[in-house]
Amino acid sequence: MTKYGTDTSWQYIIENSAESPPTSVQFRLPGAITSAPTESKFNVKEYRGLKQPSDTDKRRVDMIVPSKNEYPFTVTYIPLKRSSSPKYDFRHFHNLVMNNSSATTVAGAWTYGTALTTALSTLTLFKETDTIQYRLSGAKVSRLTMRCSLDSPVEITAEGMGTLATYADLSRTDATTLRDGTPFMWSDVHVYLDGALATFCTAFEYGINNNADNDYSLGDRDPKSIALKGRTVEVSITRQFNDTGEFAAAKNGTAKSVTIVLDDATDVNIGFRDCKFDGVPNPGDNEGILTHELRLKAETMFTS
Repeated sequence: MTKYGTDTSWQYIIENSAESPPTSVQFRLPGAITSAPTESKFNVKEYRGLKQPSDTDKRRVDMIVPSKNEYPFTVTYIPLKRSSSPKYDFRHFHNLVMNNSSATTVAGAWTYGTALTTALSTLTLFKETDTIQYRLSGAKVSRLTMRCSLDSPVEITAEGMGTLATYADLSRTDATTLRDGTPFMWSDVHVYLDGALATFCTAFEYGINNNADNDYSLGDRDPKSIALKGRTVEVSITRQFNDTGEFAAAKNGTAKSVTIVLDDATDVNIGFRDCKFDGVPNPGDNEGILTHELRLKAETMFTS
């Protein structure tokens, strides 16, 4: 029977071990989800063999066979401020992409680590479209991007991939609703450079790229695991054009510190340290207030 409808749910849970989510623990939501596409790629390969002289089509494909399976996902959501009922902390995916310290219990909604580490936890995603249920296991977040600009809320996009996907009827517990949560608007955000308030900022964006890739072994088309091959942290701050000192700092390779402060129940500090400017474009000819975009790469970051 053809299914009609839209995405009715999207939830996730931290796994005890790869592809093994804990039992009797409710799924969670990272925030107000605005987009969550998933895809299965089977990477079919074409093979052409030498043809017989009598063959009228010597360019035809002889075999099409499926190769490596890939299960990427993307979720874009608006993080919500901390609340105690239901118990909730906005750093679900934000800190998950940094470290391996999220707990699998319900109380784990508050136990996210604060610094970069080598390993990442795996997670199971659950998505239901109308009555069709999709499950992705053994997943890791490859890249997370957080952004905000004037008259907009803070928004996070997490991209990753898993090792096993299926359509199946799954027993799960609904995530606690976040319908009454409060988003972080642009008026809740302040940016500090070297500990001093950076006035006249109009937008920020940063990305954590774990350079994840599928890891395969003989005898299995599904990935054996998701391998992390490095990490890159990039920061972009759009600012009204009033600080020529940043150009000199970029030219001289001066290390900078950047801290983004979100007005939560208690302030959340997202810090980037040992940053070097990757670019300080000069503004072009345009109408209105001239701006430039400070682009940096950071050696380390943390939240507190």
